[in-house]
Amino acid sequence: MAPALSLRVGRAALLAVALLLSLSPRAGAAPEELACNQQPGNRFFWLERAFCDLPTNGPERANGVIIWNHGISGTTQSWMAPAPPAFRLLQARGWDVIMLKRHHAAEGDNALYRTVQRTLDEAKAFRKAGYRKVVLAGQSFGGYVTLEAIDTSPDIDGAVALAPGVRSGSATGRLDASITDQILQRAKVGRVALLFPKHDAVFNYIERGESAQAVLSRRPLPYLLLDETSGITGHGGGHTGRFALRYGVCLADFLGAPNPPGTRFTCPPVADESLIARELLLPPPSERPTFVREGAGFPEPVGALIGLRWALLGDSLVLVAPVDGGAGRLRLMYRSTGFKGGVYDATVKDGAIRATLSNNATVTLKPGGEGTITWTASDGSRSLDAPLTRDKDSD
Repeated sequence: MAPALSLRVGRAALLAVALLLSLSPRAGAAPEELACNQQPGNRFFWLERAFCDLPTNGPERANGVIIWNHGISGTTQSWMAPAPPAFRLLQARGWDVIMLKRHHAAEGDNALYRTVQRTLDEAKAFRKAGYRKVVLAGQSFGGYVTLEAIDTSPDIDGAVALAPGVRSGSATGRLDASITDQILQRAKVGRVALLFPKHDAVFNYIERGESAQAVLSRRPLPYLLLDETSGITGHGGGHTGRFALRYGVCLADFLGAPNPPGTRFTCPPVADESLIARELLLPPPSERPTFVREGAGFPEPVGALIGLRWALLGDSLVLVAPVDGGAGRLRLMYRSTGFKGGVYDATVKDGAIRATLSNNATVTLKPGGEGTITWTASDGSRSLDAPLTRDKDSD
């Protein structure tokens, strides 16, 4: 055997041993082993709670467990990406959302196979721990992992694939979107939800919703299909506040329906979008600032903009409110699905409230109707405008 080849084989063997050592199921792990924002250390895979500020339901009380797989970004730290905001609504509605984190060092050859196998190992462990239902979910590569997993094992209650990846159909690296349809034709799963956002540049703007509908409509399988007409755009559209606002509750209803018919599940219009904005972004009472209740102590237009208001700035959902900083000091709460935010010093100038965020972007609130909001990048290169909607329940 040539020395170079021998060296490669030896490295591969060491990698395989390290991988096997990292594959022990963690469903029975102590709470600290599921802590958020862990560092990988020498691990290829590990588990984290998706939302450590929300209570865990546990196997006895939970609707089930959702195992989330993130996307793939080569040498970048893709494991730092959070779960989508929509899944926060699932956690609050009785599911335990657990993220299967993957070190980017594990994203070389056979990454798909290894991740699928680890995902199925975790699914078995969570089932053994007492969870009644196991749902697999993921974005991009994680969505492809989800589909491959349900194609491998029939013991999965549900699958959620957001902009699922497609693999190369040949050595040329050409994308083969038909792989998704092939899996959907044969996969044995309790129910499946799919998002194919419009203008998905990562996959060459291929539209896949129509062919997926043709496949699924012929199967006696409950499915939620959000195709290119859903109003969600871009490869990361499922990670946005817009997706959470429009479809988060619908996804929860679909996964929680006791015995859905084997047909396409439809999403009704959201009855109260303010309620969703508040649930996603309003801090708990113990962390909530003192909102301005009377505008008399502040210059105009503060009085016209008091109370919680939300908006869709691009695809990010934001929640704002003037805050009483004491002694006539005006502050502004700004929270977003794309940027955690907080409470910032604010000024009133030219009939508008202005604040500079911790990332040096600026936010401007103006009266008129229920108000408008403008976000401007720190270097002034980009700005977004949107109408504000007043949360009347917060009055």
